[in-house]
Amino acid sequence: MSKAQFNIKLINNLKDILLRLHHGEHPETVQNDFDQHFQNLDAVEILFIVQELTSADDGITSEDVRKLFRVYQQLYGQSITDSYIPESDHPGHPVQIFKDENRALQSVLDQMNNLFDSLEKNQQVGMIERLKEQMSILGQFYNHYNRKEKLFFPIMERYGYYTPARLMWGEDDRIRNLYKGTKRMIEKIPDIEFKYVKKSYDILESKFKEMIFQEESFLLPIVLSIFNEDNWFDIAKESDAFGYCIVEPEEKWEPTQDNSNINKEISAADSESSVEHLAFGGGYLTRKEANHILNNLPLEITFVDKNGIFKYFNDKIESSEMMLVRTPSSIGRNVANCHPPKSLKKVMNLIRDLKTKRRSSESMWFKKKDQYIHITYKGVFDENGEYLGILEYVQDIQPFLELPREVKRELSEIDESN
Repeated sequence: MSKAQFNIKLINNLKDILLRLHHGEHPETVQNDFDQHFQNLDAVEILFIVQELTSADDGITSEDVRKLFRVYQQLYGQSITDSYIPESDHPGHPVQIFKDENRALQSVLDQMNNLFDSLEKNQQVGMIERLKEQMSILGQFYNHYNRKEKLFFPIMERYGYYTPARLMWGEDDRIRNLYKGTKRMIEKIPDIEFKYVKKSYDILESKFKEMIFQEESFLLPIVLSIFNEDNWFDIAKESDAFGYCIVEPEEKWEPTQDNSNINKEISAADSESSVEHLAFGGGYLTRKEANHILNNLPLEITFVDKNGIFKYFNDKIESSEMMLVRTPSSIGRNVANCHPPKSLKKVMNLIRDLKTKRRSSESMWFKKKDQYIHITYKGVFDENGEYLGILEYVQDIQPFLELPREVKRELSEIDESN
């Protein structure tokens, strides 16, 4: 990571400037101090420090940050958040999609504000239903946040940017909880005192707008500065698996660079290695056969190795249809970074228990629409008892709960009409 991350003096200097702005000092009066300490840092390093400071409990607000950005622009003649790469304004580019979704979220918040203003005067049934409808539309932010956490964050971590991802993911989870609570209250109108609903919504709206500001002012400038075209193409290819928020991309984006030769070389290498027979269990399989067997199991399989690295998942269906979405971007990621901060302790305790054989396995299950998802975690050890990693397998057990009769031994009839 950049030297700015570890320089406590720089962090304290910037904190002092932000607090001076917070307490009313005019931006022009802090310009000399800012230039003295930060003229040799690039914009991304400064943004990195500012994001850490805004996540602390020092009272620094987004308005203070905007004042600091004006100081930067006044000194250096450009916006600190100005980062651009060719094609990032293409309608299907992940950056443009992200910005379009934020504008759509802001529009929904504006409509909800208008509805709340009207409901304070007259709680008509029609307006209550419209408010509930807008709240459901707002709930599409889950797709926006999931893409950010599962596609942007893994690549940021590869470049050494761990802290921004963890800070933002923690805040995402707080917003999710606020949304759930506010939605429950809105569903109870008019059987709940309206002022409590409005207060809950006001907190949610404030956090939502703050996250939009964080994404536009910190996240996007940072990733635009560090991601390459291949990174963006990976994100674009895998975005459909998580869905979109309110607005669908108008068209697909693909990089202009021709990767056909690289793909041909990879395909040729795969063909050569796929015919060799390898010993598996009680027999022999080619790599191709083993791969297709794993991909045809009625399970979603994930393997984390002994070092905690997410190493494999079987490719049985499209990512968007998975019970638990997995994408290639997460391969090579430490399992601790694959989970939100709120569940990290539980995950690490489970890994420890499976690794030490305190547990031989662990199962969890839950309903998801018309599926009944059953998850099993199991420690994997070799013949000498050496720990190799953890296997996770996921299946939909709902069909087993709906078997039409106790015994079936005959072949099913084939529908010949098609």
